[in-house]
Amino acid sequence: MKFFTISFLLALIALCAVLYFLPGKITSAVHTTSSEGYGVAATTYPIWVLTREVADGTGIEVELLTPPDAGCPHDYVLTPNDLMKVSAARKPLMLFKNGAGLDDHICKAALSAGKGIVVIDTGAGIEVIGDDDDDHDHDAEDDHDEEHEGEDDHDEHEEEGHHHHHHDGENGHFFASPYEARKIVATITDELAKADILHANKFRENAAKLDKRLQILGDEFKAQLEPYSSKHVAAQHNVFDYLLRDCGFETPLAIFADPETPPSPAEITAMTKEFKEHGVKVIFTEPQYPDELAKLIGKETGAAVVKIDPVASGPADPPAGYYFDVMHNNLEIMKKALVE
Repeated sequence: MKFFTISFLLALIALCAVLYFLPGKITSAVHTTSSEGYGVAATTYPIWVLTREVADGTGIEVELLTPPDAGCPHDYVLTPNDLMKVSAARKPLMLFKNGAGLDDHICKAALSAGKGIVVIDTGAGIEVIGDDDDDHDHDAEDDHDEEHEGEDDHDEHEEEGHHHHHHDGENGHFFASPYEARKIVATITDELAKADILHANKFRENAAKLDKRLQILGDEFKAQLEPYSSKHVAAQHNVFDYLLRDCGFETPLAIFADPETPPSPAEITAMTKEFKEHGVKVIFTEPQYPDELAKLIGKETGAAVVKIDPVASGPADPPAGYYFDVMHNNLEIMKKALVE
């Protein structure tokens, strides 16, 4: 009888182990009692950095699907090595995405590469800036139509594409705003706390500290830059729209709708004219993309060209507080440029 009991228990343990590692499709939120039961990943660098901060001290290793130097994902295609991170990750896998269409293509590829994935939209609840908020697109399109009337349909369509933001007209770069980053952190925290009851208090403790620091950081941006909000500014693309909106600026003009698709010579001429007419004083560029065109337009218009970092990319192993270090540096650079 004793031998039978031991054999039965061993068989039961073996069966549980097999069932545990069988893949399964997850269609609702993950609920476990321990971080040992699931994996955590993020589609983009800024979401990854913030998720790491929330999970700090819990032993959870947050995976980044895209390379740390990829910048804004836009049209980034996951490589076989990227997809291996998905297939090799512990299941179920909580995948935190940016939202607003910025990384939908990445999530689609990840879902096709492995089962047992729960995709969580960290942009849920954020008031998204869309095409209707961007006067530059409409003004530039009108100028374009007048200057290029009579050209063939292919060229017209190709050039018009530069004046429209991609991803269904939504701007998903809210991570560059400390105020919006607070909402991202809140979503990440709620989902992790529901999934891992044992570490829920630690998640919330970390998030409370993050939330306070982000609020203070956002207030600093607003207090120090709002006095200069009457000045017209431009950007390489729409990555800084949320940050500048926080500080009272109008939606900035953008050189690129898609920074990886350069405008035509005719568009550059029209853009330079538009920048002059709006009295643009500063053009903000970013380290993720070349700034030669911005410098050319700056030279023609007299606008200062300064580089700030939206934390869209960074080191593979960023130190704690990396987001804050970068953003504080941005604040100093922006303030100096606007004062001059």
